[in-house]
Amino acid sequence: MAAYRKGRFSWRAFVSLYVTWSSIILLVSGIILYIAPPGRIAKWTHIPILGLEKSEWQAIHTIFSFILIIFAGLHLYYNWRPFTSYLRDRFKKTFALRKELTTSLLLTIVFFVLTLWNVPPFSTIMDLGEYFTESWESNVSEPPIPHAEELTIEELAKTIKQPADVLLKNLQENGIQAQKDMVVKDVAKKYDLSPSDLYEKMKISEPPKTSETKSYAGRGFGRKSVEEICKELNIPLSIALDRLKAQGIETDGTILLRDLADRYNKTPMEIVDIIEKKEQ
Repeated sequence: MAAYRKGRFSWRAFVSLYVTWSSIILLVSGIILYIAPPGRIAKWTHIPILGLEKSEWQAIHTIFSFILIIFAGLHLYYNWRPFTSYLRDRFKKTFALRKELTTSLLLTIVFFVLTLWNVPPFSTIMDLGEYFTESWESNVSEPPIPHAEELTIEELAKTIKQPADVLLKNLQENGIQAQKDMVVKDVAKKYDLSPSDLYEKMKISEPPKTSETKSYAGRGFGRKSVEEICKELNIPLSIALDRLKAQGIETDGTILLRDLADRYNKTPMEIVDIIEKKEQ
């Protein structure tokens, strides 16, 4: 207390307080990332959460995690004597607490294994997070293909089977000057728009998604394998694999749907549509 009375700066108190603030920031950013939209939607729509986009929350969470490691080391340094004294005291009581030690260790191992096995209630927590992320999906928020913002306007035009000149003309009518070789996200940033806003200004008409497809959002399909989805939809796996293969998609059915979708530049719901043969 003498240091505080004399107005001296206490590094020990500073480190402890910083660890506290960082922990709070990591807690908040972790919760936000748990419920944030999928990357393809976040990059396409630039949906803000508490004023920041998902990429900004990811940067905050990552940077503060690394800084917290450094300050945790400093915290250990400034509290080394109490820490070593505590360890000696705990070591002396180890045999007296052997039941508690064994039980806590076994419980940790059980939690670890059950999480890997993806069984309730651990799978429920992950499914709930998937529900939150998939709830952001809609006709407006979903890009025509994953990472569409990374394409040039000409590449986007080929993907959606539209003449590039028509897209550029539509943009020009909205006061946006662009060239075929310009990247969608760069054009959007130049005019302070999200890629989805820019896409809308291209005046592209698309067939609406069916109500059946929309109803799948939130069912956690992204974290399930093709085999598991086939069981839910009551479709034989062999038939589903044949339908996928007919569309140039090779899989043995064990891969997660979201990983398969990313591999073939599609959305998970497009894969589900193929499995149900709704693409025709």
